[in-house]
Amino acid sequence: MMTFLLPFFVFAAVMLILLLAYVVWGNFFDRRNKIKKKRLLAIHNAVHPGKQSLGSLQDSAFETSLRLRFKAFEQLETLVQRAHSQLSAVRIMGLMFALCIVVLVFGLLLKINFLLLLVLAIAIGRMPVLWLSRKANKRRKAFEDKLPETLDYISRAMRAGHSLTSAIGMVGKEFADPIGQEFKTVFDEISFGISFKEAIGQLADRVQSNDINFFVISLMIQHETGGNLTELLDGLAKTVRERVKLRGKMRTLAAEGRASAWVLGSIPFALGGILSLISPGYMSVLWTTPQGQTLILIAAGLMAVGFFLLNRIVQIKV
Repeated sequence: MMTFLLPFFVFAAVMLILLLAYVVWGNFFDRRNKIKKKRLLAIHNAVHPGKQSLGSLQDSAFETSLRLRFKAFEQLETLVQRAHSQLSAVRIMGLMFALCIVVLVFGLLLKINFLLLLVLAIAIGRMPVLWLSRKANKRRKAFEDKLPETLDYISRAMRAGHSLTSAIGMVGKEFADPIGQEFKTVFDEISFGISFKEAIGQLADRVQSNDINFFVISLMIQHETGGNLTELLDGLAKTVRERVKLRGKMRTLAAEGRASAWVLGSIPFALGGILSLISPGYMSVLWTTPQGQTLILIAAGLMAVGFFLLNRIVQIKV
């Protein structure tokens, strides 16, 4: 049965790769498409000078349709924005699709169990999303670590006579990425005519941190009701600084659990590699027989459950 289906799967994989190449070429390398996007951008700048939200005009019809039909694509766009990646959501999706196709083609040529091959293709296809998530979390942590210092800086700038908007612009110039880049974006959006409430709310959406949510909510309330903003920022800086210290202590206490996860997760692979070097014929039974491939699936499922449980245990919300 598999011998009969193999030519069909190879043909389908080749056609999908050609279709993917055509879509990528049409969206990113076609000269006529680039000219059309530039023309639309010029028209928009002429009709609405100073507006910031130009992304929808630069998007292709393919991206727009995906955004309207699939919630997952919109979430992927949000993740790309959080990670501050140079790759667009469509390119990430195309990369995931290409990885899945490559794994499926090689697996079918090697006659690997189809269920195992499907799990492997999905796992490898999700690697760009995992990379983006790791990059976004690293960026968020760097932002949170610098936030108390930033709040103190804004408070001192306002005491020196600067307005809140001017102080935000100074943060964008004086501080390094990511906090400087994000506050510079807020300052530019306010300068282009976007309301303060919307600009500061988009900052919270881009960073997605509890600490920045405290800051944004405090600014919104103060913007509506008034009050002493410098004292509010001083108190908020003290609170965020204590939260950063507490998170550091929690990470230290959870380090043993993370180390256990790495050790327990690496033991099967290390042992399998050693046994493959010592006795290749003994280990080859795992991937050359249906029973061995079933055992690999069961072991992978149990390891995934174990990693998930350990990850939930060591993640302590502060």
